[in-house]
Amino acid sequence: MEMNTRTIAILEIDGESYQVDGCYQGQQRKAQWYNVVKSSDRSVQVEHLDEFPSHQQIRDLLN
Repeated sequence: MEMNTRTIAILEIDGESYQVDGCYQGQQRKAQWYNVVKSSDRSVQVEHLDEFPSHQQIRDLLN
């Protein structure tokens, strides 16, 4: 099956913008996992999170 990635949210955390992408298999409506991408340089910060991350979870993962 083909994996599709869609932007779910843009979060402002401590002065930086982070994009949360959902990764979907085929036509599924629920994301298989989530990736966090830093908006300024498009670098992937965290991959394959099982659930949509909160602001605090992203802070904890980045530090």
